[in-house]
Amino acid sequence: MNLFGKSKKDPPRVDTNNSMPSAPSQQGAIAKVRDTIETVSKREEHIQRKIDAEVKQAKEFAAKGKKPQALQCIKRKKMYEKQLEQIGNTKMTLETQQLQLEAMKMNKEILDAQKAAAGAMKAQMADMGGVEAVEAMVDEVEEGLDDAHDIGEALVRSVGVPGVDADEDELLAELDGLEADDLATDLSFVNLGGESVLSQMPAAPISMPTAPTQKVMTDEERELAELEASMTM
Repeated sequence: MNLFGKSKKDPPRVDTNNSMPSAPSQQGAIAKVRDTIETVSKREEHIQRKIDAEVKQAKEFAAKGKKPQALQCIKRKKMYEKQLEQIGNTKMTLETQQLQLEAMKMNKEILDAQKAAAGAMKAQMADMGGVEAVEAMVDEVEEGLDDAHDIGEALVRSVGVPGVDADEDELLAELDGLEADDLATDLSFVNLGGESVLSQMPAAPISMPTAPTQKVMTDEERELAELEASMTM
């Protein structure tokens, strides 16, 4: 009770249990805006037809000298034009919202694709052990290739045989000795009295090939000889 004898009303309660309505899905919002734009466009066409009808009616009244009726048509025309302007502004707003919603939908799809790609790359990197593990593996490959090259070089290297390989000076001295022995052998076949070995060899008669005494006959001469022999028989 207050001083004036009237009870003070309690402020309205706010129901905190009810949650806020869930926002419509993005695709549903786009569809709703698209349907609304279509409805507004139909309303716009309808009002434009009314405006055209009022203009036509005003001209007819003016032609018949009915000026008051013509002025009424002009007033209604202006009223319809005002509505048409409001509808045009509303339609422009809806079309802008539609473009923004479609752009946001595309951006969300791009973002989701980028997130999926980043997650896949992260998982693949984890399977590969990370950058350090890959670098370590490449180092092992290079080390293995170097070892394989060294093994190949070792296999084709000449092997020294104990007791056979000698110093290069000893090998040259042995080669000089062999050449001296060959020279002494060649000199033993030469006569020191000035006669050559060929002069001590027995002379052998040299026979030269003699030229054939019989004349070689041609094919024509042979056929003629055979014919003459057959005639004498």
